[in-house]
Amino acid sequence: MGSERDECSVTIDGIAPALVVLFRRAAAIAAEHGRTWVGVEDLYAALAEDERAPLWWPRVGKPRRTRGVSVAVLSTELPEDTVPLSYNEFRDLVNEWIPGPTPEIGPEDPATVTYQISGPHAEEFTAMIERS
Repeated sequence: MGSERDECSVTIDGIAPALVVLFRRAAAIAAEHGRTWVGVEDLYAALAEDERAPLWWPRVGKPRRTRGVSVAVLSTELPEDTVPLSYNEFRDLVNEWIPGPTPEIGPEDPATVTYQISGPHAEEFTAMIERS
């Protein structure tokens, strides 16, 4: 393997500008932790640290809230009356946050992702991506 390094570059067309900010913050978090690559963990950390990020959270004794009703938008400093969630409940709640169609916003065509991988593990990484 010598000094050859794994490299992966990704191009995403058709994303919201807020994602550029999120990806940049994730890259900064990775660098702050001494890494030259960005992982899923860095993305989670970037999502969780932004107090401006909207979080819709179930609250004790109140009906489930979604985008379709009066939504309580909370900061990352959640009030005490929120409901603790299991992983499956959290995953279901996150899926409720996904907005419906926005035909007047964004590009005409659906978003696309392209990538290039090189290095000693390129074949393994490509196989992993293509299986997903």
